[in-house]
Amino acid sequence: MSLEKAKETAETVLDIARRSELAKNADGQTIAEGDVTSMVERTPKSKAIAEEAKKGYDLLIIGLEKTVARRNEFHDDVATLAAGFEGPIVVVDARDIHREEPLQGRFNILVPVNGTEMSRRAAEIGIVMARSTKAPLVALYVAPRGKADEKRSRRYEEAILKDIVELADAHQVEIRTAVRADVAPEEAILKEAARRRHNLIVMGVGRRPGKNLFFGDTAAALIAKSKCSLEFLAS
Repeated sequence: MSLEKAKETAETVLDIARRSELAKNADGQTIAEGDVTSMVERTPKSKAIAEEAKKGYDLLIIGLEKTVARRNEFHDDVATLAAGFEGPIVVVDARDIHREEPLQGRFNILVPVNGTEMSRRAAEIGIVMARSTKAPLVALYVAPRGKADEKRSRRYEEAILKDIVELADAHQVEIRTAVRADVAPEEAILKEAARRRHNLIVMGVGRRPGKNLFFGDTAAALIAKSKCSLEFLAS
């Protein structure tokens, strides 16, 4: 990315931040304000991120022009930035309409959930995004394969989805739910995305140890096969 392009991107982010509806409550009253600081770096450096992180940030959001380098791996620049931040990170990979028309493309959001704290936090992000953009939202529960106690599994599934629905209700967001069983998680997610024509998948993941940035096999499969934009929350 050229220096001029980087500056233009920074200005776009600032403009969106100023116009964001995320800091307003149901009555339209502002409930939070924040400062927006832009820095332009020619090359991503983990040291620069680490130094900035010392100011007390709670979350790092990474969205680069080149997010994926190979078929199912993140670009080295993404990994470098992530390495400089010890807290939760969000990695965004814009695809299809969101790459072609980033400011005009609407959202149709799918949030896979499985009962973990990571997936619940991702659901919260999906709910906030759906509210601020008035986007359709579906929570998908993928039932584990070969569950011996089917009745117990059903109760667990219902409890998870009920929690997500209550979370959406608290934010006054309409949400639909879906369940897919006896299928690999990535296959279930991709099929549900295609069936309802979702264009954004928001998923909670775990950051695995190692030199490369890796969020697990399901995330790697989505990176390789998804036509939807992807948003991974790693706690």
